[in-house]
Amino acid sequence: MQNNVKDSLSKTIFKYASGHIYKNILGVFSAFIKPKLLTPELFGLWNILSIIPTYANYSHLGTLEALKYKIPYHEAKKEHHKNEEIKSTSFYGSLYLNLLVAAGLISFFFIGNLNAEQKTGVLTMSVIVILAWYAQNYRVRLKAYQKFNIITSSVYLSSNIMFFSTIILVYLFGIYGVYLAGILTLTTVIFYFKTKYPLGTHSKFKYNIFKDLVKVGLPITFFNICTELIRSSDKIIISYFLGNKLLGYYGISSMVVGFLMNVPRVSREVFEPRLMQEIDNSKEDNLNEYFLKPLINTAYYMPFPIGAVFLIFPVLIPLILPRYVEGIIPTQILVLGSYFLSLSYMARGIIVANKWQLKASLIMLFVLPVNIGLSVFSIKSGFGINGVAFGSSISFFILFISFLIFIKSKCNYSQQDWRRNLVAICWPFPIMCAVLAVLQVLSRVFFTNEYLATVINLIVFGIIMVLLLNYSSKKIPLLKKIKIKKIFQ
Repeated sequence: MQNNVKDSLSKTIFKYASGHIYKNILGVFSAFIKPKLLTPELFGLWNILSIIPTYANYSHLGTLEALKYKIPYHEAKKEHHKNEEIKSTSFYGSLYLNLLVAAGLISFFFIGNLNAEQKTGVLTMSVIVILAWYAQNYRVRLKAYQKFNIITSSVYLSSNIMFFSTIILVYLFGIYGVYLAGILTLTTVIFYFKTKYPLGTHSKFKYNIFKDLVKVGLPITFFNICTELIRSSDKIIISYFLGNKLLGYYGISSMVVGFLMNVPRVSREVFEPRLMQEIDNSKEDNLNEYFLKPLINTAYYMPFPIGAVFLIFPVLIPLILPRYVEGIIPTQILVLGSYFLSLSYMARGIIVANKWQLKASLIMLFVLPVNIGLSVFSIKSGFGINGVAFGSSISFFILFISFLIFIKSKCNYSQQDWRRNLVAICWPFPIMCAVLAVLQVLSRVFFTNEYLATVINLIVFGIIMVLLLNYSSKKIPLLKKIKIKKIFQ
């Protein structure tokens, strides 16, 4: 029975991740269309504007975040009436708060010293904030009830709509086409959700329940906001100190890192509701299944996409985005640093399940000024966006190590598991970096054709990392190979 549950979990993660990978493959193409058809200044403007709905998603004060953990918990106890109350309260409570954000954006539209593109962008964001709120309500409930098939289908749908609408609308209307594509995609997804999983009627807003949801969810949301600040502060700093043109170059690296983070993120989203249902199980079992296992597998599998991006980008960007060649080096730097960000993603489930969010947030409040300080120092020292990328990578490393030490101090049991796995995760990153460095040097010595060199480097890199994975899987019980046949059964 336990094996069936694990197979089901792997299958769900694979399908859910495949949808997001598909979304990001199309997203990469559509994202390349934006800088291809927009100037670096306008592409930089879009990068700044797109941060607004990201942070607006947290305006619910944790009420929607609490649902992801409350609903599975009450479902396991057959307390369906409680779920109905918290769904209604969170729906109205999050609506009121998002309306305040939208109202603030509309006010800024009238009083801000903005040009036409900026004004239209701010007004568009006010619309997107409300549409995103409604879609977010759907996604949170579907995740809480583990209906990942509907979410996966919506991901495919939104990917196609965003891709084709971006091609057509950006070509016809420039930056205004980007705004229209965002609204069209969200609207289509909402209509799809309504046909597949109607939200039904909502009773009424209950302040006491809202207060309880905030009490549970706000620490989680604060934790997530801190994570987002660490991820996006570099873009804000570049826009402020260097302007939107250089942010446009740097936006390429942010786009790629977002693509790479999908597999660890969707894996976390799938197993977190199950962790909440099994929170009363053995602490050792939860530690192994929901932290150490995803951590060790992420550590050994992430080098494959990271190495591929690192090797391909120097030949890809000059071909398709020659105006953005200045974004190649910061992308390579940030992609390497994203390895530690992907490992940090694995910490949230065990932290939230044990209600350690506030203490963990203090760690991020330490890392955030380090990130900001390194970015500002790099700019002031003349290292530009390359220095900002390096500073962000260092902060990702500090964040992961801090989380690891924190969780180890709280879960001071299963010492044998800790020792084995901590030693194991020390190897993939330095081996990956060493192989990439050697391949870069050898390709310059032995090859004059950079395209042939890239293909050979990809093959050699893949073979070496597969050998490392196969060898390590024999030594580490938690490190498993993906069995494709079992996934499709």
